[in-house]
Amino acid sequence: MSELVFYVNGKKIVEKNPSPTTLLADVLRYKLKLTGTKVSCGEGGCGSCTVMVSWFDRSTSKILHYSVNACIVPICLLHGLAVTTVEAVGSTKTRLHELQERLVSGHGIQCGFCTPGMVMSMYALLRSNPVPTELQIEHALKGNLCRCTGYRPILDAFRSFSKDSGCPMGDRCCRNKDKKNSSDVVENCNENKNESDMGKQELIFPSELQLSDVYDQQTLEFKSDEVTWLRPVCLKDLLLLKKQHPEALLAAGGTNVAFYLRNASREKPLVIIATTHITELRSFEENEDGFLVGAMTSMTLLENKLMSLIDKHSETKTRLYHSLLDALCLFGSPQIRNRATIGGSLATASRLADVNVLLLAAGSHVKIASTDGEREVKIHDFFTGKSTTCLKPNEVITDVLLPFSTQDEYCGFYKQSPRKDLTLADVNAGLLMEFEAKNSSTVKNAFFAFGGLSSMLAVAKKSSSFVIGRKLDGSLLNELMLSLANELDQFVSGDDAKSFKVAVAQGFMFKFFLKISHQRFPKLEFLRLFKEEERYLLSSQADLQQKHSGVQVYDIITNQSETDSVGQPVPHRYAKQCATGEAVFIDDILPSQGELYLTLVTSTKASAKILKIDPSKALAMKGVVGFLDHTSIISSNKTGLYLDEEIFATEKVDFVGQTIGAVVAESHEIARKAARAVVIEYEELQPITTIEDAISHNSFHSWPGDMGAINYGNVSKAFGSCDHVIEGELKVGSQEHFYMETNSVRVVPKGEDGEMDVYCGTQYGAGLQNLVASTLNVPCNKIYVHTKRMGGSFGGKEFRSYLITLPSALAAHKFNRPVRCALERRQDMQITGYRRAYLAKFKVGFNNNGKVMALDLDMYSNDGFHPEYSAGFMGQSLFYSDNCYAIPNIYVRGHLCKTNLPPTAAMRGAGVPQGLVICEYWMTRVAEFLKRPQHKIREVNMYRGGDVTFISVPIEDSMTRCFDEVLKQSNYEQALVNIENFNQQSAFLKKGIAVTPVKFSPGLPPSWCMAGAIVNVYLDGSVLLYHGGVESGQGLHTKMIQIASRVFDLSIDKIHISETSTGVIPNSVTTGGSSGTDLNGGAVLDACNQLMARLKPIKDSNPNGKWEDWVKTANEQKINLSASGYYSHAYKEDFDWKTGKGRPYSYYTYGSAVTQVEIDCLSGSYVILKVDIVMDVGKSLNPAIDVGQIEGAFVMGTGLYALEEHLFGANGHLETSGAGKYHIPTISSIPLEMNVSLLKDCGNPQAVYSSKGIGEPPLLLSNSVFFAIENAVIAARRQAGLSPDFAFNSPATTKQIQSACGLGPQHLLKSLVT
Repeated sequence: MSELVFYVNGKKIVEKNPSPTTLLADVLRYKLKLTGTKVSCGEGGCGSCTVMVSWFDRSTSKILHYSVNACIVPICLLHGLAVTTVEAVGSTKTRLHELQERLVSGHGIQCGFCTPGMVMSMYALLRSNPVPTELQIEHALKGNLCRCTGYRPILDAFRSFSKDSGCPMGDRCCRNKDKKNSSDVVENCNENKNESDMGKQELIFPSELQLSDVYDQQTLEFKSDEVTWLRPVCLKDLLLLKKQHPEALLAAGGTNVAFYLRNASREKPLVIIATTHITELRSFEENEDGFLVGAMTSMTLLENKLMSLIDKHSETKTRLYHSLLDALCLFGSPQIRNRATIGGSLATASRLADVNVLLLAAGSHVKIASTDGEREVKIHDFFTGKSTTCLKPNEVITDVLLPFSTQDEYCGFYKQSPRKDLTLADVNAGLLMEFEAKNSSTVKNAFFAFGGLSSMLAVAKKSSSFVIGRKLDGSLLNELMLSLANELDQFVSGDDAKSFKVAVAQGFMFKFFLKISHQRFPKLEFLRLFKEEERYLLSSQADLQQKHSGVQVYDIITNQSETDSVGQPVPHRYAKQCATGEAVFIDDILPSQGELYLTLVTSTKASAKILKIDPSKALAMKGVVGFLDHTSIISSNKTGLYLDEEIFATEKVDFVGQTIGAVVAESHEIARKAARAVVIEYEELQPITTIEDAISHNSFHSWPGDMGAINYGNVSKAFGSCDHVIEGELKVGSQEHFYMETNSVRVVPKGEDGEMDVYCGTQYGAGLQNLVASTLNVPCNKIYVHTKRMGGSFGGKEFRSYLITLPSALAAHKFNRPVRCALERRQDMQITGYRRAYLAKFKVGFNNNGKVMALDLDMYSNDGFHPEYSAGFMGQSLFYSDNCYAIPNIYVRGHLCKTNLPPTAAMRGAGVPQGLVICEYWMTRVAEFLKRPQHKIREVNMYRGGDVTFISVPIEDSMTRCFDEVLKQSNYEQALVNIENFNQQSAFLKKGIAVTPVKFSPGLPPSWCMAGAIVNVYLDGSVLLYHGGVESGQGLHTKMIQIASRVFDLSIDKIHISETSTGVIPNSVTTGGSSGTDLNGGAVLDACNQLMARLKPIKDSNPNGKWEDWVKTANEQKINLSASGYYSHAYKEDFDWKTGKGRPYSYYTYGSAVTQVEIDCLSGSYVILKVDIVMDVGKSLNPAIDVGQIEGAFVMGTGLYALEEHLFGANGHLETSGAGKYHIPTISSIPLEMNVSLLKDCGNPQAVYSSKGIGEPPLLLSNSVFFAIENAVIAARRQAGLSPDFAFNSPATTKQIQSACGLGPQHLLKSLVT
């Protein structure tokens, strides 16, 4: 067996016969204890695990640096390479790297879980390109997801390194040396502006790897029970190995190998042959036919080579290469492109691979070798079926010929996907057309290939042949569209997206025709096109990449003490720790000796009886310690909010993902593998999975008490006197939290008296404490729940954290050893809850002036099998059914559908996002019916300051101030005119605009509106602060420290918060509802005021003394320097559902947003051009944090309303599971321009220092994206002569947009010049 040698952060690592199944992230985290590298998705789809890999390229004598996803890189691929993790970039113990400093000061960190990955992506770019462009920076970050920030502050911080940005030296820039007072100017700073101090602390590449090629020349063999890993170093040896192991997988870039390594169901041992060091497969050769590329060429290297060739040769000769750059621009992520190879892409024969479909159209050739010899195959013959090729078991791809284009040959690549980055195609296309002699319009040859239409790449042979011999004109295009429709229809039979895919393919062909006509026959002009529309349709994918920008406007208080930080844009208190990877999350806690790992065994059926549970195979595995199920229960098996759920299912399962048992083992890997080996036998029953099913089966959860309906005014009478009455429906899809840190827990028995420490990322420690105590049959004072921070939560860790905590506590009790459980992403998504899907049926009465007089509304929510918080959140939907509008007569009802889906959970906004978009939807329908501007109808119906809502909450004038201000800020009236003019001229691009207001009351139910805090002052003057809220990235701890800093007039550097613990602050309520600052801030303020009252006599007697002096004197005088603060909201009313009287909220946070979008009617894709937001946050405690919450919430809401499809199948399985299938916004999804202003001269006497809760209200404003898109679709339908009355549901996906626009071939061809 061989030794594996590689370097990590400059340290040589030698592994004797490592397991081939081990991944880099596991070695970094569990062996080397470098936990700065996070694991979030486990499939290379989020970037949290990004590290830099470096190697010495002996062909160029250069050190190359590139970013990779550590969670999918097999450790055996790293022989002779150097890995750099975030720990080596910078440290709070020494110094931060410049890029970390800028990210911190630029407020680009919230929860911080994604931050190390962001840092490493940027770091790898700077090591390769010290002065990148702004677009290169954005491009480098497209493989990194963030659920908190909305990306803008991250981009702004990193953009400062760009050659396009201003000098980071500011006034000290060398360009100012001729100005007065320039003594502090830096010489030649522009030449090194992005390396100011960076080069001084960079890790040096290991000299051993640079000076010697010994590791490059070593053949390797590693073995485990299941996998054999072989690495030859020459083609001859590779071919011999492939002959010996014809079933072996080849690992080139290794981007897919990790998925095979995790497959526990293989029938025989797996053999993997790594081809990374075979120089013959890394060659390049330019000949008269084209460019011969070695199969081991990475997509990134191919990209660079193609750009060099484009610079070297004429445009006509490199047309294919231009199209390949288009494909590579959208291929995976930078981390994937750095590893994935062209040979690997071809060998997978994926129907969706972007490069494959273009090479197929271009007629590339593939060179193949084996011990029997070499052969060359036309790529048309290479692909033979579904994921199959003509490769024989003993053959390998050696080279791929990328042909030069001829002067009369044109090609194009096109792709449509749910989002722009990190996403497989819905449909893609490689299109080629060649003409007869120069200037001829007669088609000589054509080849049209499409991906995504069927189980394999589809070649439109009939349509390709149809155009040969024909002249390029409008008639041909017309007939070709019909031919394509008929031919492609057979490929997509049975696909529910059939019409969408065919229409998109036709749109591709239309764009290709347009491209050819303008390149070859610029004077032909058989298409009428608006100038901007022409630019878009003719641009390459690379040319369409645009930079993002934004402006943030807020006041900073200047007339206060230097140490008073309230109102100041202070960075997140623990941002430096997050930027360096030092911030400790649950699974980062180093394990104790003997620590065990738990994995849940969950149901694979949505409704079934359990016939048998057999863990024998799992228990027989080495390293498995035990198995738990319902027979392991100590006390009661009942749990959940209403004690209607089981910790472990006994006789029946009611949804996929329901816990049946748990495996306990000595490692995560063993536990997960063993859990898959547990055999469960079922007797399946018929499940109910949709709202429509529930309605037809009369399957509903019951409402507690009199809840469920509000009847205000006299709706029936009002309808009789209205000028108009309309009815309609709207569906609102569900949404996954997709917090970056999955649910994790660590339970540690303390060894005596039944005590246990529970380390858990939970929003509701006291609730979890109660459940654990009940499960173990011990009092609560023996259970201590600790939460230091969470990598995002958004409501998803409020209650259902018990799913992993209770089994872990039982295991810790049974084995008397620490137990931890960290859910894998897919399991977390299946079992932990999500935002509810809604169906609304409305009837609205209104008059000719647009004034709405009556609303009758039914809302149905899909609440899964157990009604966790269902009534409360539907109650919120009912309370907000008016949004910001004064409706004199309202009758609204909620229906809680009981289905065989996992229980839903709290999620940012908790019922309000659905209620508001429903309200704005019917308001938009009123405007469309009356043919009046939407903003005018909204203005007519809006509450005014001093009004009282139908649930008796008073309205402040800041509601209308926000609305008026955002119209002014966005220049709304002029924007309307510009958009109307654009839409009249543009046939295929349409713009839309919408403005929506919002009111949202931060808070919890009145009985929960309380909080506690403890503030300890130590003899050195330092302060330790505890409160009942938890930090999940929203800046709660930072604001608490700021409050204390004001009361004590003390620098924030002297104040510390360690964690949230039920052992310190008892009976705390959940951190949610945007109430964390209001409640906990009140408690902190109370405790600090108590201490200052005790110190007042000492300060009065020594007014010139320092804080430390006063503290020392107080201690000498035996004054207690610890205070316990408490706060309960003075507002104690509640809403009486029976009478419809009462006031459930104390105040509202207000805001308004204007969104402008542009949609491509041919494909359904869209760009958010501009967003303007004005928010009333009272007197902001920290405007930078509040702006960050606004931007992050808005982008999350954009996902809800316009991107994220959260879909369950009829069998109850989540079909959009994992980062690859569930698409949250990426950097490319955010507005190109996003301007945020905090409304001036606002206050709020009901919260600490006149602030307002801000975590959730901005999310609601993002429904303006949905309505702007709909506005653009309406313009398209109007042009097509289609009815403005059409179904348009949330989210506004590309499929729905394209279908709703209705621009089929018959409408496309109306643009032809007759």
